[in-house]
Amino acid sequence: MVKVGINGFGRIGRLAFRLAWENPGLEFVHINEAIGSGESSAYLCKYDSVHGQWPHAVKFECEHIVVDGDKKVSYSMHDTPGAVDWASYGVELVLECSGQFVTR
Repeated sequence: MVKVGINGFGRIGRLAFRLAWENPGLEFVHINEAIGSGESSAYLCKYDSVHGQWPHAVKFECEHIVVDGDKKVSYSMHDTPGAVDWASYGVELVLECSGQFVTR
């Protein structure tokens, strides 16, 4: 099982999280979102204006997004992905979903 982190929990990060949550080969262990509180992120993960309500219970407590009451994903609010100690969370793969590194 690959331990996954997400940098950027806007629409792209949340939808990637929702889509991949059921994948038995992935385990989400950390989310970093520079803008927005954990409470807002949990709410927006549950409710999407285009894709509808996610069928899982989602809440924020004690610095974690909690899914279905027992699956905890740690949460931080660093401005850059380099400020996150991904290894300390056991992250093996980081999904870059912030859009910060897009160039034209």
